[in-house]
Amino acid sequence: MPNIIFYLNTGAKDKDDRVPLMAKIIHNRKRYYKTIARIKTDTDFIDENGNNKVKPGDWNPATKRIYKNHKNAKYNGHKEINATITTLETLTKQYNDYCIINEHPVSESDIEAILNGIDPINGVKTPIRPDVTFNQAFKSWVEFTKANLEHNTYRSRNSVYHFFQDFQNDENFRITFKNIDMLLFDRLKQYAFSEKKNYANNTFAKTIKVLKIFLNWCEERGYFTGKLPKGFKASERDITPITLTVDEFKTLYSKDFESKKHQKTRDIFCFGCLTGLRYSDLMRVRRDMIQDGYLYLTIKKVKDPQKIPLVDMATTILDRYKEHPVYALPHISNQKFNTYLKEVCQEAEIKAPVTIDIYSGNKWTQITHPKHQLITAHVARKTFITLSFYLGMNIKVVQEITGIKQEATLRKYLQIADQMKQEEMQKAWGKL
Repeated sequence: MPNIIFYLNTGAKDKDDRVPLMAKIIHNRKRYYKTIARIKTDTDFIDENGNNKVKPGDWNPATKRIYKNHKNAKYNGHKEINATITTLETLTKQYNDYCIINEHPVSESDIEAILNGIDPINGVKTPIRPDVTFNQAFKSWVEFTKANLEHNTYRSRNSVYHFFQDFQNDENFRITFKNIDMLLFDRLKQYAFSEKKNYANNTFAKTIKVLKIFLNWCEERGYFTGKLPKGFKASERDITPITLTVDEFKTLYSKDFESKKHQKTRDIFCFGCLTGLRYSDLMRVRRDMIQDGYLYLTIKKVKDPQKIPLVDMATTILDRYKEHPVYALPHISNQKFNTYLKEVCQEAEIKAPVTIDIYSGNKWTQITHPKHQLITAHVARKTFITLSFYLGMNIKVVQEITGIKQEATLRKYLQIADQMKQEEMQKAWGKL
């Protein structure tokens, strides 16, 4: 009959000396393994693949259980882990008894079912862990994002997490996995558009989008088993991207700056305008990535390798930093870069008025700013796309260089390029 044991896999120790807790079933000299799964309450016990890890000192080899942590110590997950161990032991014993009494042959699929917390006789998944709350799961998801995904993704999800915390505290209402319905959606919408939050429609739409991604993550782990109503959605309005015109780019590119930090900021930004790279990728460009007039770089966000042609204006920028042995461009923190960039664009007199439409619920307002106040690092990528279309580049080529797979994403840039051409035509022929 199958025999289940639990042990620490000390050969898979991480940098913090934590190791996976394993379950192993042995039958007919064959071994079946499973990393014990549980609902995590903080990131100290989950590795980069989402697997449970424990500190060896928390493991009691005699009882095969996790010690209860001291009340002042950080929670070590003993409740969830020990509940899982007990359940798997019970499933194994019940299965052995059933096989003996009914002369039922032991099968590999039955053993794998047990390790996944499923009763192999009736096919029912056993609740091997205490129920997790909405807030616990959301916090775990955000912390898992911080450990494994891009910083901007973590920052966005963390912001949404705090929105839901604020909502529950201000409205004196607790969200559970069982009350996520249209009534909750209506309350969230009303709260988002209230004077306290004053969210724009697009901000609320992105909040709901993040919530759905979170619920999909929960569904995969068995925390959430419900279905969202069809109306549980919010649509984003198209916003005209802020980009530089050809003349603004030329002015910025050729301007002399007395400040070295402004010159470096201008060079990084213009290199982005000439390659379509995001700021995070601009900071990763190394000398060894540049070969025969091309930049070979694996895009950080999508993990896709890109081959980007370097025009003369781009290589001119790179030549200014030949003394840099590793990285091809200066390094500036994102926050400082965006501050310096606004100063650079102001000094270059990029001050055309830009009017922004803001929709919040059923309210509509317009705000006008000089363009230099709205320029951020990401405008470089938008400028590359827009000016590429303006100069006649094929949409497929733009897709290949930028890594944007959906043509629909690029259509708004095509419209801006067409508007630029119309304005240029009017300037040229309007004089007749």
